[in-house]
Amino acid sequence: MNDFTTPDKIAAYVGGGLIVLGVVGIGLLEIVAGSPHPVTAEGQIEHTALVPLAIRSYIILLGLLTWAGYAVYKVVATTPGTEPA
Repeated sequence: MNDFTTPDKIAAYVGGGLIVLGVVGIGLLEIVAGSPHPVTAEGQIEHTALVPLAIRSYIILLGLLTWAGYAVYKVVATTPGTEPA
């Protein structure tokens, strides 16, 4: 079970990369180049995100679905090992 095969690498790098992009990458982008927070006449701060929240959420969700799909594949495609008697 210590073998890290090509499908393992693909699932780990693609799923993990999407999650890191959605959380860390876009988060840093928002900090560095984020939009200013104007104040309305009533004194409320209006926050508009540089990258819409729906897009950021879908990137993270796609990474999680990649991991979930690979987990289902791993359960279905592998056969349990047999122990010698």
